Order: sequence, then structure tokens, then C-alpha cells
Amino acid sequence: MKLFVHAMIVLLVSYSICSAREPQATDQSNKPALKRTGFLWLKQFEGTWTVTSRTPDADPQADSGQSTKMTSRAIGGRWIVNEQVGQMGAMRYQAIQTIGFDKSKNRFTGNWIDSMQDYKWSYDGSLDESGKQLLLETEGPDWRGSTKIIPYRDVFEVVSENEFAHRAEYKNSEGEWEAFLVSTITRNMEDQDATKTTAVATTPSSSPVTPFLMFQGKGVQAIEFYKTVFDDLKIESMSKHGAEGPGKEGTIQVATIVIAGQRVMCIDSPTPHDFSFTPSFSFFVECETQEQLKERFAKLSEGGTVRMPIDNYGFSKQFGWVTDQFGVSWQLNLN
Repeated sequence: MKLFVHAMIVLLVSYSICSAREPQATDQSNKPALKRTGFLWLKQFEGTWTVTSRTPDADPQADSGQSTKMTSRAIGGRWIVNEQVGQMGAMRYQAIQTIGFDKSKNRFTGNWIDSMQDYKWSYDGSLDESGKQLLLETEGPDWRGSTKIIPYRDVFEVVSENEFAHRAEYKNSEGEWEAFLVSTITRNMEDQDATKTTAVATTPSSSPVTPFLMFQGKGVQAIEFYKTVFDDLKIESMSKHGAEGPGKEGTIQVATIVIAGQRVMCIDSPTPHDFSFTPSFSFFVECETQEQLKERFAKLSEGGTVRMPIDNYGFSKQFGWVTDQFGVSWQLNLN
């Protein structure tokens, strides 16, 4: 029974890294961050993390806690998969967790299985009103050792783009949620840097097909503009023309950016040409909320051309098509 109780604690520690969104770059402008919902919230967990856990009454100064490593990755823009392999006493264990967002129910859902038991944990959850806390409820064997099946809840709170706070709770005999484990979840920055290095080194071969945008001297301005539209945009690499050319100094020689997991390459053509982008090629963007769709549409419309205003077109209840000020076309759809 002691081994089972130990297993339960480790499982719920691991459960704390329940996975999800690619972290935002630090916002130097101090503007309010976009309130994330659904799968965008989950993607904040994507990466590798160290989870340090202890009992609520333990002194953090005196007790270093128990640490474990968790790797989280996104699958198909729908699910987050957490994988963990660790040591439990003299035994090794393996665990796999899936967390997704059911749009039809507007609820988070998922499962957990591991090599220590044949019980499958199933999750049902939601965000609190602030949007900072993910509340995942489940039920399972009583961690205190009885044979009862009791309610559990895990609370994950965003502290920063590189840290989460976690509480593992159970419902006590008075019907109140009581924490029996608290965790600090910190991003492994060395692993993140290594991942970035690998991504840059393998571009574009790491993606079977990579969209390629050729601007005419305004590539830097375009990327900076898109960062205001898509808060998850990341610049993987960028090199610019120097004084020796062949392009104008300061323009993009080649850059790779990532928008919502999609890698896009960009250059500024050093040679003038009489063609530009065409609406026959566009980026199709799924938006999580109507507010997000309207905000993106408004920004992309500035100085651009509205081809289809936001409306119900039958194939979608909320859809809009716009060509931005740089000539790139965007189809925005309410997911």
C-alpha cells in the first residue's frame, strides 16, 4: 500500500505538467496579454519542464522537494501529449497523459495512464474567470490508502511564461477541496535553447512544405506588424543584408518565423520586380473566439483591403478575408 500511495503522489506530481501552448515572448510594451482559451491555453505547457513538489506544510527553505522532468508536445493543434519516464524507488515507471479541448462542450478533457496501475484517469475541466487557472477534475483511488474512489482536482496557475504553480487537491469529508501536494513548474531553458538551435539548423527541411514570402524591402516592418496581430509569433532566425549588399542594407536576407506552430520563411528581394503577392494564396487562420477574430481582422485591415467582411457565409458562421498592407492575404475563421 505504501508503494501505491507513493505512486499516487508521483502521478499527481507528473499530472501537474498537464501540457499545452507555445510560450509568448516577453512583452516589452507592457500591454495586457491576450486572454488565452481552449487549446491556446494548453499550448503554454509545450516544452520541457522541471516539476518540484512538496507537501503544503513543508518548508521550501528546508525541504528541496521531489523533482521530475516532463516533456510536452502538441499533436495536430488539438491535443497536448505529456510523456514521463522516471524512477520510483527501485522501480522505473512510464506515464502518458493527453489533454485536449472539446469545443462542442467548451470543456477540457483528457486521460492519464501509467505502468504502475491499471486505473485510467479521466479529466474534465475548465478555466477560472481570470483565465489564469486551469481546473482539472477527476476521480480515482483514495491516496490515503482506503479502497474508496474519491474526487480529485488539479489547479494550474500561470505565474509567467516560464513558470506555473500547481496544487493537487482532494475533496475531504466536509466536501471541501484540500491540497495535499503543491508544485512549482519551471521551464528548462537549456533544453529550450537547444530546441531552437536544432530548429534553425534544420530549416526548412524540418517541415515538408514551408510557405515562403518574398517582400520588396518591407520584410522587417511586416514581421513587426504581424507580431502585433499574433501574440504567439516567434522569430527563429533572421539575417539581414549588410552594406556590401546585394540587397539594401538592413533588409532581410532570409528569416524564419513561426505563427501558431506554422513555420514561414521570408526574404526581401534584392532585385526589383513587377509582381507581388496574390489573393489566390492566403493564410487560413482558425480563431478561438469571436473577439480574437475581430481583433485580428481589424489589425490586418489597417491599410489593407477587405475582400469579405466578417459575416455568416453558410460554410462558417463567422468568417472574414482580408489582404493586409503588405499584400499578404488572410482568411480568418471562427473555430
